[in-house]
Amino acid sequence: MVSVIKGLPYTYSHTIGLLTQVGRGFSNPVDLAVGPGGMLYVVNRSNSAHAVTGAVRVSVLTVDAEFISQFGTFGEGDGQFVWPTSIARDSGGNLYVADEHRHDVQVFDSQGNFLRRWGSLGAGAGELNRPSGVAVEADDNVLVVDHMNNRIQRFSPDGKSLGAWGTAGSGPGQFNLPWGIDVDNAGNVYVADWRNDRVQKFSAAGDHLATIGSSGSGYGQLNRPANVTVDDQGKIYVADWGNDRVCVFTPEGYPLTTMIGDADISKWGVEYLEANTELTEGRKVMADGTPEKRFWGPTAVEVDEEGRVLVVDSCRHRIQIYQREE
Repeated sequence: MVSVIKGLPYTYSHTIGLLTQVGRGFSNPVDLAVGPGGMLYVVNRSNSAHAVTGAVRVSVLTVDAEFISQFGTFGEGDGQFVWPTSIARDSGGNLYVADEHRHDVQVFDSQGNFLRRWGSLGAGAGELNRPSGVAVEADDNVLVVDHMNNRIQRFSPDGKSLGAWGTAGSGPGQFNLPWGIDVDNAGNVYVADWRNDRVQKFSAAGDHLATIGSSGSGYGQLNRPANVTVDDQGKIYVADWGNDRVCVFTPEGYPLTTMIGDADISKWGVEYLEANTELTEGRKVMADGTPEKRFWGPTAVEVDEEGRVLVVDSCRHRIQIYQREE
């Protein structure tokens, strides 16, 4: 039974995932970027215990679970990560990765080669304080969620400051520790306002247009939303981190559907269990496997060109994939 609570516009497809500290698999993935032909770029944040082993990295794979490569290591040098938070891709295939410990954004080519970095700790123009979400506009300018400064900053692709908006607070256009961000086809900007339990919609100029969601666990309510994305139909998807679910809203901001997770064992997981039969026997004594299917701390959601909804299920080290019904 598919766990879409209201409405039936999505069908569970498959899961990609396996906990590993290097290579094929994930370690606390927090965000992903989608490329053409089903390419996925997944940011692994890991945790402090495993960071130095190489678990902090970007995994490159396909939506069909073909592992391609990885790039990045733990550290503060060029091309390294400490606490990576988000990734976005521009029209030329370059990848932008925000790091809240380094207070910067690093740029890589599509092969994972380091190109440049920009940003430093501070509250001035072009400075950042624990940047979180990152999104690329149609003209390849880059929007960065300046988390602790409670604002959105716009940069050119080479890191030139182009302006900012937002202040601390709970009113329209204000933020309380914002996190994720996305841009729709019309250039409107959506921000997951984490501690205000809402998503705010802005014009490209930063004018407040709408507020979506309110605090709570009811239908259409949010609890510490971590990320937001908008598909080509204008539907709004929110990674409702505190409620362990994904909430989908209409373009007008009305609640449409809630997903709570349907994962089966991934292809990588099946292969691992086949090579470790003692684990297979142990799984047979599980009284109820249902909790394992559900989201646990979803941190990001994306929709690809085929209408597939990809949910980063961070605490279970996997991505759950749904197919949108047209």
